[in-house]
Amino acid sequence: MKTDITIIIPTYNAERTIEKCVESLLKQVGNFSYQIIILDDGSSDGTLARLEKYQDNQLVEVVAKQNTGASATRNVGIEMAEMDSEYLIFVDADDFVEADYLKLLFDQFKDNSKCDLAICGYRKEDENGELRFKAAGQKQVMDRRQALEQIFVSTGYEGYPWNKLFKTSIIKDNQIRFNTDLVLAEDLYFCCEYLLHCSKVSYDPKPVYHYVVQENSQINSNRYGAPYNPKSLNIITTYTRLQSLIPAKYQKVHQSINTQLCWSSTTILRNIMLAPNRDEVPADTIAKLKGIVKQNRHDFMQNTILPKRDKIIFMLNLYAPGLLAWIWKKFSLRGNGF
Repeated sequence: MKTDITIIIPTYNAERTIEKCVESLLKQVGNFSYQIIILDDGSSDGTLARLEKYQDNQLVEVVAKQNTGASATRNVGIEMAEMDSEYLIFVDADDFVEADYLKLLFDQFKDNSKCDLAICGYRKEDENGELRFKAAGQKQVMDRRQALEQIFVSTGYEGYPWNKLFKTSIIKDNQIRFNTDLVLAEDLYFCCEYLLHCSKVSYDPKPVYHYVVQENSQINSNRYGAPYNPKSLNIITTYTRLQSLIPAKYQKVHQSINTQLCWSSTTILRNIMLAPNRDEVPADTIAKLKGIVKQNRHDFMQNTILPKRDKIIFMLNLYAPGLLAWIWKKFSLRGNGF
């Protein structure tokens, strides 16, 4: 029998959070059927032991696999969902949801027969529940071009897979998968590739998803003042690949990608200035980042969506990076909700 929604949860050493995540999903309300596929990606802690309590629950299927990373693990889930599910969604094992999470997404498809993607709002919060950021925007239905433009707005729904309900048929017919060659923002790449096959996209900003930032998360590891990590350059790779993925006719989308390239390079340069190992960073790395900033700064400054604060930060970083680094450290400033 075909299932309406398949929820794919990749897990890796999530023994502290996985039960809260699953329990919140088991409390979903609404007139639809759903199943939860938990793919344990070679955890070395007690994650699988925690999941034993669900072995007799018909809504939950637990699969243990060798460690291959989050993208490859999600792809395994896609293969499983393609066989008998109309829609699919991805949930992170660190997070939890409201009881109407799936209903809010599912109803958007029912309210609009031409809808190919449903999106909900979310909250970013720390482990103590303190709100750091909440997605903004208005309830709306967008066409493909609008949705691609809006996905790069940092105050909106962004390129996450856990606040989006996908049509399994679109993923299957177009062989869309998470790119295992990308290390950062591979979620964004997946969502953009999917959007290229959408007619209408529906967005309801009600924050029914709770994104919980763990102390050892990627966001925290990139805090200003942390040692420079060459892996931070992987974000440049993803945005460069997006330039090739998006057709040239979507001019505003390309301008947004250029803006993100400029901003990411600016952020990495600022991190380098504050890093205790900044003297170890190769000169050609700094030169490359400065070249990207110079090449794309026009699109950045002409972007009408960015707040003035970001443009001021950018100009300071461009002409007085040492001063900006000192200000950032002195006043413990934050960015992107953190």
